[in-house]
Amino acid sequence: MDEMNPHPRVIGQVVASFIVHRLFSPNENETILLKQLQGLVRSIKWSPEDVTALFDALLQRFESVYRNDRSSLLTWLLQMLHCIEVNYITPTWRSKSGKTLLELIGDTAVTNEALKVCLADDEDKTLDEIIGEIRDGELNQVNDELLAKLSDIVSSVEAALRSHSSGSHLTGLKKELLSLCQAAEKTKKFKIRLTQMVSWCLMALSESGRLIQVGTGEGKSCIVAMFAAFRALRGEKVDIMSSSSVLAERDMKEWKEFYDVLKISVDCNINKQDKDSKKCYESQIVYGTVEQFTGDWLQHHFHRRDIFGQRTFQCAIVDEVDSLMLDKGHHVVSLSSDIPALHHLNPLLALIWATANQYSKLGSGHIVGRKYPFYQVVLKQIKQEGFDELTLLQMAEDTGVLAKGTVTEIRRKPSLLNEKTANVAADKLVEFFRTVETRFPSCQFALHSINTDGSIEELNRSSRESGQRRVSLLLNGGFCQYMYPDENSVLKAVEEEVRRFLHFTPCELSKTEGSCYIPGFLSDVVESKLSVWIENAFCAQTMEKDHEYIIEGHRIVPVDYSSTDLVGNWMKWCDGLQQFLEMKHQSKLNDLTIITNYMSNVGLLQKYKSQIYGLSETLGEKAEIETMRRIYQGIKTCQIPPYKRRKLFEVQGVIMKDETRWIEKICEVVFDQIKPTPYRSRRAVLVICKTVKLAKVLYQIFGGRVPNTMLYIKNNRDNSVLFAKKLGAGDVIIATNLAARGTELQVSDSVKAAGGLFVVKTFLPVNSRMEAQGFGYAARRGSPGSAQMIVCFSHLPEPLQLLILTRNLLSFMENIIDVSASFRRLFLQHLRHYQRSNTMEEIQEISSVLFHILAENSSSDLMMVKEIRDVLVAEQLSSYVESELPNVKKKEELFGQYLETLDLLYKNNNKPTESDVSALNEFWAIWLLTKFSEESSAVRLKTILNTDLSKSVQKLRQRESPSSNVHYYIAQGSELQQIGRLSESIDMYTKVINQDPCWAAVAYYNRASAFLTQQNRSQDPECLSQALEDLQKAFMSVKLYCDQVDVTYRYVTQQSTDLTGNLATRFDKYIMARHTVLVSFKANIYEAIQKVDRARDMSGSVRVKKTPVYFLVSLEHLLPMPVILLESAREIYSRNPLLRHRLVSHPSLDIYNALMSLESMGLTHIYVLDTPFSLAAFFSKIARALH
Repeated sequence: MDEMNPHPRVIGQVVASFIVHRLFSPNENETILLKQLQGLVRSIKWSPEDVTALFDALLQRFESVYRNDRSSLLTWLLQMLHCIEVNYITPTWRSKSGKTLLELIGDTAVTNEALKVCLADDEDKTLDEIIGEIRDGELNQVNDELLAKLSDIVSSVEAALRSHSSGSHLTGLKKELLSLCQAAEKTKKFKIRLTQMVSWCLMALSESGRLIQVGTGEGKSCIVAMFAAFRALRGEKVDIMSSSSVLAERDMKEWKEFYDVLKISVDCNINKQDKDSKKCYESQIVYGTVEQFTGDWLQHHFHRRDIFGQRTFQCAIVDEVDSLMLDKGHHVVSLSSDIPALHHLNPLLALIWATANQYSKLGSGHIVGRKYPFYQVVLKQIKQEGFDELTLLQMAEDTGVLAKGTVTEIRRKPSLLNEKTANVAADKLVEFFRTVETRFPSCQFALHSINTDGSIEELNRSSRESGQRRVSLLLNGGFCQYMYPDENSVLKAVEEEVRRFLHFTPCELSKTEGSCYIPGFLSDVVESKLSVWIENAFCAQTMEKDHEYIIEGHRIVPVDYSSTDLVGNWMKWCDGLQQFLEMKHQSKLNDLTIITNYMSNVGLLQKYKSQIYGLSETLGEKAEIETMRRIYQGIKTCQIPPYKRRKLFEVQGVIMKDETRWIEKICEVVFDQIKPTPYRSRRAVLVICKTVKLAKVLYQIFGGRVPNTMLYIKNNRDNSVLFAKKLGAGDVIIATNLAARGTELQVSDSVKAAGGLFVVKTFLPVNSRMEAQGFGYAARRGSPGSAQMIVCFSHLPEPLQLLILTRNLLSFMENIIDVSASFRRLFLQHLRHYQRSNTMEEIQEISSVLFHILAENSSSDLMMVKEIRDVLVAEQLSSYVESELPNVKKKEELFGQYLETLDLLYKNNNKPTESDVSALNEFWAIWLLTKFSEESSAVRLKTILNTDLSKSVQKLRQRESPSSNVHYYIAQGSELQQIGRLSESIDMYTKVINQDPCWAAVAYYNRASAFLTQQNRSQDPECLSQALEDLQKAFMSVKLYCDQVDVTYRYVTQQSTDLTGNLATRFDKYIMARHTVLVSFKANIYEAIQKVDRARDMSGSVRVKKTPVYFLVSLEHLLPMPVILLESAREIYSRNPLLRHRLVSHPSLDIYNALMSLESMGLTHIYVLDTPFSLAAFFSKIARALH
């Protein structure tokens, strides 16, 4: 009988089993056995025929070894299959002696233990095997000629190393490779592998760049160091770019001795000051991050700091090249630029935030806005001249909505208005709106209410189809809320509401509470970005702490959760998003920033032209590799096989229906792996989470039940304890994506013997590379390891959810007549019968049924989702190259053009004033915000920019602000005043006052001091009167500053998400500091007014003493500062910018920072006035009094 075509009797048994539904539940070991057998088909790509043959062979071996004692059959089978699984034994595998797996199993002379050792024992691959795999690689850009040269070089060097030869007979690349290998072996105390030499040769033999895929644990840092040394010894400067500062510093330190032996200078550009940075770039080899290289380039060219010296872009070696070229290729590095005027936008951002918070989404999905009294809503729709509030209220009284006499009471006492209109029955309000519609046909309303179950009911469903738009309202007592059909209508409504309170100065200051006053020169910025800011306010509402961002000491810090989960200590969101999150958490409010300088990762790398060499654990699929080739012309790729056979067993992934079951499944898998079983010992587990939030949840769960649970979620913390020891049996690490990049986990021998590290990925990665990087932690360097993906259904995009539901529905229909469960029951029935009987006939029955089980379609929901994801990734990459990248390049071309203008400014003026440079930078930033268009060509934009820059430079020569910024004139005036050119400084202050007196506080104040200083002892009454008038106007202008700080505070605290009781929030302290400084400024002005007024009355004069602005506040406000500075001596003297940044953000320095803000607006000094006593002036006053 053909065992693959079961006897009709077997089919009859299956049908009988299907009809009768016998209660035949498998025990735990039987369930595991079936999973192991199916796993060979799903994960190691065995065919059902091969697995069936393997199972037959195992039963035959058991029968011959254990004879009639079958009590341990299941345990023995589990042990053998586990050994095959963790060592990733394929049907084509052969032992050292050349035997196949089935031949070894059939050889009873080989003991079970010897068989297990044989399966686990793997030698390093030979050079021919490595080259053969490279030749067969589908995406490898190599030819036979290159491989022949490579083979010749590596084989010669390997022979010399093996024989400990000096290599005097070798020449060219052979000699160079040998010397590098010898230096590495001498300093690192390990043997250089064939795969490392092959990788080196591929790069050394390439005339243009080469990107190489080198697996995790295969020694990338060694390949990088040897190739960098090779290029440095040829007289080139080499820049090595890592994915993190930690890895860059680590690799430089670990390989410094190697470079020293070769007499090659090396340094790392992390945490360097200007002087140290310049010295660093004099080294032949520099390690660092791409962000640091880019930042230093911007410092050199934009801030004019001589950092690079004579260094040029000669050779770049990029570690984790896929991440930097693809995932972060469009990332832009920008140095912070101080544009003091942007603090004026804080009240507007606070208004947007408060307005956005008045909108909410109901359970029914409807979006509603803030509550308005019903009469205001109706009055807004009527828009009839002469029809006022009281007329409408009278109409409401006439229709019975309000009680008789209500309007008379309101006329008499307007404060009763809210009380009388707050509670109105819904049916009466519906009747009132119907009356309004009858009287004013242009006003039509759709009225709704919320039922007790949360559903929305329409109260006045219209039977007529007039085609006229109806205003949708949700009724709530005497109040109405506008209802919006979609997000676009909400954004439009918010903008309309915001504009009601938005005013551009100069203008008359209204008495309307909550008004925001923005200097007129910022109007173009506001008009171009207002809609974007509003969108970002809603975005900030939905963003989750410990997901998209974390809070570090009251600082909102972005997290790159999509790829590496790196905490972006230096990152800030743009377009108001950073500020909205700070408002959300009542944190210190940073001023809005606009970009004045930038360089993308792609832009920096392209400066190396064809000399880019990169290594990565995963170059990705065909679409990703082709994308890198399109972006970086001339670069070729190659995937290097591992030096040993890889033993990663991927357990079939699952999608759980909801979050509760998802977390339960994660816990279930982890606990299963860290407990011993009859067929293996305990393993160690790494759980990789998408968010910090989930990592913390799982850490809480495991922390109380698993003693050796560790958390790894932040790259800005010392995580050395995680890597200091080998992971032992039962250890669990809960991590974010940080674990998937560059970090090295050591695994103990006991864990390796049990099957190695088990990796659980708790989400669907954005692409196959991210997936492989996470799984790459398991099965490193030829050790065994396993991985599984456990995904939550609700976390998938909606289109994928719909596909899964459709697939499941089809599967349900198919399963109605599915007999697969009956086959599994029949398999177990025969297996149990076999254990009880002594007949060999059962083996044939088992094999026949097993084949049908294994031949089932094993495609899972997750496999389908991953296939669709990969298709979408290819489409996204195409869009990236065709749309995003051209815009990035376009902006970089424009920035290059701006740098040329900046060069001319420095060349013509030798060293232009700080105010001129700041004004030009500000003009460029605003130009980019308001005039850059993705639709316009680069040529057209460059033409426009060239014209506008020429005009701006001409304005600077005429001492005019290119962007009409009043703060430019104040800064110019202050600079002139400090060098004694008082008349010119007065002219500058007068420009400010004429342009915008509303924000001229510093101009008025400085002009008054300039008048008094200019006249000195000859101050006549006219001079004193002019100074007095200026000081009084300065006082009023400072009041506007104070009012706008108060407006910001009221809007931000209107709806706080942080409940801190009576404790002052970080935002409270920030506002308090700004308010204290402004009040101190007002006090200084008021005192000056008193003294000038007294001097005028006395016909005297005043003496002007100037002191730095930092003496504006009383000593008590500055006392905490020296204390905190003493306590933070380590941060002050540290070269770590992060520590310094934390210090600057300390609440005790808020007063100091507020004073710096005043200084940046031109108030560099404060003036203390003395009125010296004059006898002549005293008698003169008496004489005037007598007359």
